[in-house]
Amino acid sequence: MIDFKISAVLNPKGKKSSEGETIYLCINRKGRHYINLNLEKIPKNAWSGKALKWVNSQYNYADSHNRLIAREIHHLKEIIHDFSKRGEILTAEKLKAIYLVKHQGKRIKGVNGNVAPGASDKISSYIEYSLKFGSTSKKEEGTKKVYVTLKNLVDSYRSQAMMADIDESYILGLIDFLRSDSTKINSDTTVAKYVDRLKVIYREYCDQYSVPFKKGIFERLDINSTKRPDKIIYVNDKQYELLQNLKFTPEERRLEVTRDLFLLLCNTALYYNDLIGIKSENGFDWNLLGENPEHLVLQGERKKNGEEFWIPLNDTAKKIVKKYFQEGEEYLFPREVAISEQKFNQHLKVLAEKIKFPDVLSNKVGRKTFGTWTDRLGMDDNDIRMIFGHSPGSVLKKYYTERKTVETYRRILSFIQR
Repeated sequence: MIDFKISAVLNPKGKKSSEGETIYLCINRKGRHYINLNLEKIPKNAWSGKALKWVNSQYNYADSHNRLIAREIHHLKEIIHDFSKRGEILTAEKLKAIYLVKHQGKRIKGVNGNVAPGASDKISSYIEYSLKFGSTSKKEEGTKKVYVTLKNLVDSYRSQAMMADIDESYILGLIDFLRSDSTKINSDTTVAKYVDRLKVIYREYCDQYSVPFKKGIFERLDINSTKRPDKIIYVNDKQYELLQNLKFTPEERRLEVTRDLFLLLCNTALYYNDLIGIKSENGFDWNLLGENPEHLVLQGERKKNGEEFWIPLNDTAKKIVKKYFQEGEEYLFPREVAISEQKFNQHLKVLAEKIKFPDVLSNKVGRKTFGTWTDRLGMDDNDIRMIFGHSPGSVLKKYYTERKTVETYRRILSFIQR
């Protein structure tokens, strides 16, 4: 079946056991992958290996074993068929992983046991999949409601439209529909919001199946969906230096803490809530620390999209982390340091006055400062994605762990050291 060979085999690795022999399924496609069916072990002479009669009458429960083997082979073929009818790529390794999650209840990172809708499936089906199992499932409840509304609007516009139908013509038609009297939408801002959400869904689909993302579909539209901010607010080098050199009295301790944490945001691209949410137990890359205690890397998961971030710390960031980190605390920054975002932004307003910052200084400015800085320095896009906690795409994601190395650490530091 689609160049996969599925067979039942007995103890393929020759492991000796006084209890008998273990039955496995073998997925044979450019190499063999074995699945333990967790059946009661049988005597070697009870195995015939013949289809549908794998276990013979030398074993008392031969019939039940044979029925279960046939059922599990059928489950594997169902998964293969699902991928085949969509024309999607399926490797033996991926087939095994999906089977283990879906039919044996295993937990494997990045595998949910559900096959994502493909090119020939409805757009609304993919949105529903994303809400249940994909990137949208990790978003805040308020954001999820926007995607639920998008699904309903897509259904109302063209209920049978497939993922393969998403092109410039489809998007322009959807925009006309959203502006029409058929909906209650009364502003282009709202139209832009739903088009942007569909763009997110389309990008997730492209990442899922390694399909080229056609960026042009969502460009040159007569709405504000691709409009950039008129002004990006960030801290320039002179303002950064002024912040760094501020002196505080003992009574201004809270301002000093706020200044330090803001400089940390400028050097890590983190949002404030993501920073104070890092736990001590897994907030550092202990593999790198084991090699060298100076190899400090912050790691965690963004609250907004559930994506992982991995951020090597330059000397400035290291100094701040070491200043406030306390052994034995649950979080990287103790409660007396990690105040609410609202209070943090209030203290930033005072700091803005001290350095005569011309715009609103909020925690988001730190992330934009890092982005502007690294863009100017020409850092590799994949390194920036890993730091910012942006989705790396399905192909790159598979090898993301291997990217978290001493070599990557040193390469990134060569750009951001200050």
